[in-house]
Amino acid sequence: MQDRLTDINTVCNLLGCTSRTLRFYEQKGIVQSTTSPYNSRRQYSCEQIEKIKEVLVLRSLGLPIAKIRELQANNCPLAEAISARKAELIALIEEKVKEYHLLSEALMTLDDGGDIFAAESLDRSHLTVTQMAIAERFADAFVQKRYDWCFASFSDVMKQQLSLNAFRKKVADTLKPLGNFLEKDKTVQDRELHNIYYCYLKYENLGLYIKIVFLQEKIHGVWLNYYPYSEEK
Repeated sequence: MQDRLTDINTVCNLLGCTSRTLRFYEQKGIVQSTTSPYNSRRQYSCEQIEKIKEVLVLRSLGLPIAKIRELQANNCPLAEAISARKAELIALIEEKVKEYHLLSEALMTLDDGGDIFAAESLDRSHLTVTQMAIAERFADAFVQKRYDWCFASFSDVMKQQLSLNAFRKKVADTLKPLGNFLEKDKTVQDRELHNIYYCYLKYENLGLYIKIVFLQEKIHGVWLNYYPYSEEK
């Protein structure tokens, strides 16, 4: 008995796609149809409809048409293709995150009256040593409660957004549950974002890490965060 055929409009309504999409996929060789002998309209068997479903799902996962064609031709493992696409997206996301932060840093430089076309803006190597030293001194001053020194290291834009008194109050509120200071642990640079550093401090009850964001040689952002000793990074 011949398989029952379904008209293209019905298939589109059933699967939530357009006839133009199905025709395009057919031109690319990843779906097939059966032409009606009566009116030359595209119709689809149950097997063909199932193939269309698969293609629509794979496209929704971001697999390109060439990869879908390869899967169909070579019977490649589906999990392998999806994993490869996931890896591509992760790499793309990481690239875009870096691009986002570079754009943010460029805007911060412009807001602070700097020149993003200066040679030092392109050569970051010398900044790493300087920024690390400032981050270390910031942590020392923080522990010694020399908040005026901490404030002096802020960029002009940050000073406009956060007064010294507001900074003192934020620090006091943050320190309340920590107990007595024990020791300064370490200061590390972010693995991906070159202008971010983390200073780790140990207190009786919890650890505290200070996230410091630099604009050239000035601190442009500070975040105070708790961490259990078992979750040190």
